[in-house]
Order: sequence, then C-alpha cells, then structure tokens
Amino acid sequence: MSSCAPEKNNVMSNSYHNMTAHYNAYFIALEHIKAIEQTIEDQYEWNYNLILPIFPQFDSIAANSFNDQIEDCIEKASLAIQRHKGSKWEDDSYVLVGKARFYSLDYQNAVETFKYVNTKGKDDNAKHEALVALMRTFIEYKESNNAIAVSDYLKKEKLNKKNLKNLYLTRGYLYQKSGDYNNMVQNLIQAEDLITNFKERARINFIIGQVYQSLGFDGEAYNYYKQTLKNNPPYELSFYTKLNMAQVTQLAKTNDAKKVRKYFKKLLKDRKNEEFKDKIYYEMAKFEVRHGHLDQGIVYYNSSIRSSVNNNRQKAHSYLSLGKIYYDSLAEYKLAKLYYDSTLSVLPKDEAEYAEIEARQKILENFVEQYTIIQVNDSLLNLTNLPPDSLDRFLDAYIAQEEAAEMKRREEEKKRKRNAARLAANSSVFSQNTGGIGANNYEGTTWYFYNTAAVSRGKSEFKRVWGDRKLEDNWRRSNSTASISADDENEEPGPGGEKVSNKGSEEEDAKFTIDKSELLATLPQTAEDKQKLLDEIEEATYQLGKIYNFDLNEKHNSSETYESLFTRFPESEYRHEVLYLLYIIFKELENIPKSERYKNILLEEAPESIYAKIIINPNYRAESQAASEKLKLIYAQAYSSYQSGNYQEAMGLINDGLREYPDNDFVDNMALLKILVQGKSESIYKYQYELNNFIATYSESELLPYADSLVTASEQYQINLVNSTKAKYIPKFEKPHFFIFVYQTDQELSDALPQYFKTLIAEDSPLKIGNLILDEQYSMILISEFSDKETAITFNKEVETEKPAEKINKTGKFYNFVITKDNFNILYQTKELDTYLKFYRKNYQQ
Repeated sequence: MSSCAPEKNNVMSNSYHNMTAHYNAYFIALEHIKAIEQTIEDQYEWNYNLILPIFPQFDSIAANSFNDQIEDCIEKASLAIQRHKGSKWEDDSYVLVGKARFYSLDYQNAVETFKYVNTKGKDDNAKHEALVALMRTFIEYKESNNAIAVSDYLKKEKLNKKNLKNLYLTRGYLYQKSGDYNNMVQNLIQAEDLITNFKERARINFIIGQVYQSLGFDGEAYNYYKQTLKNNPPYELSFYTKLNMAQVTQLAKTNDAKKVRKYFKKLLKDRKNEEFKDKIYYEMAKFEVRHGHLDQGIVYYNSSIRSSVNNNRQKAHSYLSLGKIYYDSLAEYKLAKLYYDSTLSVLPKDEAEYAEIEARQKILENFVEQYTIIQVNDSLLNLTNLPPDSLDRFLDAYIAQEEAAEMKRREEEKKRKRNAARLAANSSVFSQNTGGIGANNYEGTTWYFYNTAAVSRGKSEFKRVWGDRKLEDNWRRSNSTASISADDENEEPGPGGEKVSNKGSEEEDAKFTIDKSELLATLPQTAEDKQKLLDEIEEATYQLGKIYNFDLNEKHNSSETYESLFTRFPESEYRHEVLYLLYIIFKELENIPKSERYKNILLEEAPESIYAKIIINPNYRAESQAASEKLKLIYAQAYSSYQSGNYQEAMGLINDGLREYPDNDFVDNMALLKILVQGKSESIYKYQYELNNFIATYSESELLPYADSLVTASEQYQINLVNSTKAKYIPKFEKPHFFIFVYQTDQELSDALPQYFKTLIAEDSPLKIGNLILDEQYSMILISEFSDKETAITFNKEVETEKPAEKINKTGKFYNFVITKDNFNILYQTKELDTYLKFYRKNYQQ
C-alpha cells in the first residue's frame, strides 16, 4: 500500500495511479463531455439554407440542462487530479475541467484552466489540446485578438494528428465568424484530410461545398458535395447535398435543365422525402428564378409554403423569397408587404437577416398605408362627382360584387371545415389507419398504457377530435342521452358518426346584405369633409415621396410623386422642401435642366429658407452648427444675467450675439430669451406683440408650444388686470403716450400704412412702428412711445393734416388718437374702441 502512494516514484506506484486515474474518474468525466457534445449536436437545428457552422451552437438554456453532468464531470476530473497526483492523466483531467466550464458558459474560469494546463502541464499533447480549446473559448468569448494570438503560437508547435485536426477546424471557425471564407475553406480542406470519422468528414465536406458555392466556384462545390455522399452521411445531410448538387450543375444545354427538373420531380415522388417536400419545392423555385422563370418560381414557392408541415424556418424562407420577388423584381409593394408580414410571423429570431427583414417590413407597411390613403380618398372624392344615377348604378354593382364574394368565402369556409373534420377523424389515434391502441406509433418499446408520453398524447388527440366527454353510454353524441331529442333537428352526422350541431351553419346561410344608405353615409358630404380628405392625400403623397426617395431608393418614382404633390397642391406646406428634394433628385438622375428649374423656383420664392441657403452654400449646415455652439455660450451668459435681474446687461449680450451670429439653428432660443427680457423691462402689449411675431417667424421651432403658453399666460394676466379696474380708463396723463391709427382690416392697408408712417418719422428717431390686430373688424398702427402727452398730441395733429387715408387712396372707417400705456393695455384687452373714443374726446379734445 505504501509503495502505491502518490508521492512514490516507482514502477508500481506509477502504474497503479496511471491505470486507476485513467479507467475510473477520468473515464467517467470524459464520457460526460462526450455526452454533452453529442447532445449539443443532436439538439442543434441545422439551417441548411445558410452555410452550416463548423461547431454546433448552444446557449444558456442548453448549458443549464447540462448542469448535473458538468458538476459530476468536474467532480470526477478533480478526483483524478487530487488522488492520483503526478499521473500522466493529470493534465488531461485539467483539460476536461476546462471543457466542462466552457460548456457551462463559464468562459472566464475555462480560460484560466486552459492557461494553467499550458503553463504547468508536463504532457505536450495535453498542453496543445488545452491551447486549441482556449482558442475556441476566446472565439465564443468574442476575444478574437486573443484567439489569433493562440493560433499564431500554435503555428510554431508540432501537434499530433488529433490536435492538428481540431486546430484547423477551430481556425476555420474563427474565419467563419469574421466572414473570411477564403481562409475558412483553406483550413477546412487541411482538416478534412485528418478526419477519420465518416459522419464528421461528410459534414465538413458539405460545408466546404457550401462555401465554394457561395463564392461562385460551382465546379469545386460539386466535387465536395460528391465527397460528402461518398462518406455515407445521415439521410438529412444526404438529401440537402443532392439538392445543392442540382443547384451547382453546369447547364450548357436545354437538355441539362430538363435533367435537373426531372431530378427534382424524382425527389418529390420518393416517399422518404415526404417531410422535405417544402425544401424540394423551394429549391425548384430557386432554380427557375435563377434561370429567369419568375412565374414558375412563384408557383413553386407557394407550393413550398403549402407543403410545409412543421418547418417554420423553411416556410419563412419561402415567404421571404416571394416578398423579395415582389419587392425587388416586380415592384408590387402591396403584395411584397403581405409576404414580409407572413415571413415575420414564422421566422425564428435567431436568423441573421431578421433585423433587416423587420426593417423592410416596416418600410412596406408605411408605404402601403400611405398608398391606401391616396387610393381610398381619391375614390371617395371621385364618387361625389358622379351624377346621382351613375352613383346609384355604381353602388348597385359594388354591392352585388361584395355579396357574391362573401357567399363564395362562406362556401370555401364550409368546405375547409368539412375537410378539417375529415382529416381529424382520419388522424385520430384511435383510427385503424394510424395503428390503433397498442400499435407502435409512439417512441419507446413499452406497452402503450405504460408509456406516459404516449397516453398523454392520446388524451390530447381525443379531446381535440371529440371534446371533453364523460365516460358514459352514447359518449359519441354531442349531448347526453336525456337531451338527445331536444336538438336533433339542429344536428347532423359528424366525422365519426356523432351528431354535430349545425346551428352555426344556419346562421352562416343567412342572407348577406349591404345597406346602400350606409355606403352613401361614408361619402364626404360637406366642403369640410372633402378638404379633410384632400389634406390626408397631401400628407400621404409627401410621405410616399419620402419612402420612395430615402427608404426604397427609387429616384424616378420619388420624383414623379413629388411632382404630383407640387402640381396638385401648389400651396402645400411642404412646397419649399419638395422643391429642394426635386432639385437634388434630378441632379442625381443627371437631368440638369429640371434640377436647375426647381432650384431657381426655390431661390426666387424662398431665398431665406434653409433649403435655399444650403443650395447657395453647401457648407451651410456645418457653419450653422459651429455658429450655434458659439451662440450657446453667449446665451448661457445672457440667461445668467436675466435670472439675476440684470436685464440691461442681458439685452446687450443678446443683441451682440444675434448681430454676430444671425443665422443658425440656435437663433430661435436667443430670440425667445430676448422677448423674455423685454417682458421684464417693457409693456405687456410689446411682450405679446413680440411673442406673436416669434410664433410667425419661427413656425418650425421646437419652442413654439412654450411661446404659445407664454401668450396664453399674458392674455390671462391682462384679463385679470382689466377685471380689477372694471374696464374703466385711467385719467392720469402725465405719462408716456402711444399714437394709434385704427383702420378696417385690409391686406393692402396692412402693407402700405407702416411704410407711410415711416415717412413721418425722422430716421434717427427712437419711435417704433407696430402693426396689430385689434378685433375681428379692425387693425391698428401703433407708434411708441412718446415721452409725454403734448408730444403725442402734436404728432396726432400732423397726421390729421396729412390725411393718410387719402394719400394711399383708400376709403373706410379710420380713427387716430393718442393713449397712455396703461389705458392702451385696457383697450387692447377689452376691445372697447367706442368707450375709449368717448374718453378721448372728453380728456384730449376739449
């Protein structure tokens, strides 16, 4: 016994520990790793539509299912290390511990374990095995640089055949992850020569063939597919290999194409391929599409979808292929949208293209929504233009068509239900056609009622076909014996001879009618209803142009859509943007005359718009951004002064900033801050006037809601002020005054009067002219502000002498007078012009 102690270095001790470690703890741990690897391979869903991964993938859910095996593996490998220290299986046991941690996704500890073997190990083969496993761990851990470093180190080492094979496979896996298929296939070819397992060699040959096929080397791909078949692959791999061989067959003659089609049909007839029919039709469709036969390809893709039983991944690829045909080749976006919807309903989220497909589906969904709005609204508007008798005939024809379509749908639904019931009866576990009780139609070899899984399936199938029935006589009847006669007249034989209620059928047979008056009610009746539909068409047309231009990259369709908007809605709110986009689109299409035409229209109509500025100065946005950043610094200083009550200092900073950086994306913020400062230092009417000017000037600013709220708050303040003074004008005249000229609202006067009054004011005068709306009938010119009552009256007399109404050749009601600041606030809020005129005559004209 003492001679066999681990610390003894003799023949007996070494032989005992080497043999015991190898055939006890190490052997059990190794079996666990093999079982885990086999389970991962068996459970992995191989997606033959893509290049197969060199190693089957697994996730945290799979890793959790290995917990017991992993724990026992680590425990047994640890026993081999602890109890048989110094044995030649010690390093190998550490490698198993590292692999167990790798399969439990504990990458960090796996890395440390493999590094320990490389550093402390004595067996070169074990060290090399650990380094190859370390390389794969780094790949899964997304540390490709470390994986490359390990690979470079191993280039200098001399590896045995097993480790060399695994190194080539792992290098190929590294290149596969990075998308470098050239280096990937080179490493796989080197690994293939070293693989002794026929099943593994078949799969690697198949992957090499897939890579060559993707790179366009059909001849090489064909040769490796042939090698795959020579290695006696599993049936599924054999089936897909044969399909791929048909894809890469060189077609020099028409007869060759006929041979391929004949080969596909032979595969369809083979009963062993029943579950693969969806894939066969899919490949037939790809073959026809590749040779320019879109119509036949569409037929086969639909056959693939109908043939799919439980392979949602394959069904999704068939839907997707149809979606791509209608999207890319036929530009039928409504149909494409439906197929993309169907694709996402069944496509597993682990597909590499999932995000791209989802993005395109959203684009198409938006496209169809806008397109439908235009079609429906135009149809409704066109119907309102029909004469009554023509509209009546149209609605009659429409109702007849819809009623016929509904009746046809009901008939098809009845037929579908009958077929489904027949299929359910035929597929029942109790049907003789499927084996009956005791037949071997379940997994395992035990008797049916001892197999809990089979019994559970049988119960579920019974409930699906017959419902939840009590164990009693006449259990096949839809009702119990006591109540059979009550509903006999509403029952008919079911798929198994039982009575099934047909009340629902009678309801379905009820006459389907459409009320013409309800249809008429959906038509736009008033001018407002029609305008609403037109507004929706305008918005949808604009959005459709954007989708064509930015999402679908169809410049011709985009330009046609924008031009239709430009023609149909010449005063559209999007006019300037559309003019700019048309200028850009036609420039890209190299249609310079049209591009210049829209450019000139934009520069003439809106020279101050951002679109015109970008045309004039392509660097406008970059320069504007730089100016914005500088203006933000000045804004911060001005705002700090405003909060501290230093309004004069704040106003100085604001004016300097606006003067130095007058045109950028931040100028609206500075303009609003200026108004807030004015609100603290000037009259409330001035504050309101500037706010309304801001709203009109910066109509696209994000600050509009805030500006609106400020206007509302100031108006409420004035209401409260007027209420507190009971709408009485204040007889205090030793204050600054305004001059007011009231006129009946007229656009020509609104343009002419401010220019006229400028001629009455000296250029260096501090007086300012404003143009305000008083009420629904009157507007007014306001000149502010005169230092005292006498100066204001003198100016008023000068205006009466000049008679501006006659000078600008307009007739109507005009009033001119002077007013104090306080009284103007009351007038502007109450709109009581007559009351103030009485007050004015009494206090100013006597």
